[in-house]
Amino acid sequence: VGPGLAAFLSYVAPEGGSRDAGRWWTVETAPGYVMFAFWCVYLVANIIFFEEPDRIQQTSVKEEKAATSDERAPLKSNDGVNTEEQPCAKTAKRSFSFGGVPVLVCLLLLVLLKAVLEGLTSSTPTVSRFYFDWDVNLCGTYLAILASLMIPANYVVATVSRRFDDREIILAMLVMMATGITGFMTYAGSDAEASFICFSLIIFISCNALEGPTMGLLSKVIPKSLRAGILNAGWLATEAGTIGRVVGDFWLSGAAHKGIDNLVDALFGPLILLVAVSITVTLWNYSQLQPRYDDEEDDD
Repeated sequence: VGPGLAAFLSYVAPEGGSRDAGRWWTVETAPGYVMFAFWCVYLVANIIFFEEPDRIQQTSVKEEKAATSDERAPLKSNDGVNTEEQPCAKTAKRSFSFGGVPVLVCLLLLVLLKAVLEGLTSSTPTVSRFYFDWDVNLCGTYLAILASLMIPANYVVATVSRRFDDREIILAMLVMMATGITGFMTYAGSDAEASFICFSLIIFISCNALEGPTMGLLSKVIPKSLRAGILNAGWLATEAGTIGRVVGDFWLSGAAHKGIDNLVDALFGPLILLVAVSITVTLWNYSQLQPRYDDEEDDD
């Protein structure tokens, strides 16, 4: 929506087209006014429709359930060990569990895909203008088309996930991403523009398709201690994505210092090495990238 809206605003408020009106509505200022209007609508909708959940009732239900479970539990096990001390020790042990290797692999993949995606979308306007003389309208339309492919890509992933494991889809998307980056770095000749479009499509689709199974696997391997509270799986995934965007933007800024003609190689060269490392890490820990069921019995 954002790139398409930017392309539309370039027609509505072309540069210098509204200078006689006090320069308040130009191609530079129009996106700011539109974003301000959207945020105002969002804020008003939150004030009107948002309702805080009843946390007191949820807490009382959990306490009642825990008390009932404690009443039915025997004081001693068959081997004579006092069971009253075991839940506390088990809870303390679980509260410090981070989930091990599977959680770290999932977070690494989230950082990687966001870094590659940010590098692609942020460099596309500069690269397309330098090599193919694309203007703002054409580049914005192309990015809008790219973004519109996210929904069908995730639909295909959701369909495929019924027959394949998350780790299998993750590995396939990583290979697809590496193929797209390799082709993106080697386009040349008379069909360079078509190769640029084709391989950037492959990179964009593989990055968005990788996010679904990665988040799904993360929700299955995350320990119970990280399913509630502030430091939970959603927070970790969000922060991993933010770190990935920061890495992509910083790497793009550093690559631009070497000149626009070397931007693609300087940006995507290290990123394809990160993809290769991610493939190696995924294969090395392939047997561990599966759902865990060791703490589900505590919910009873």
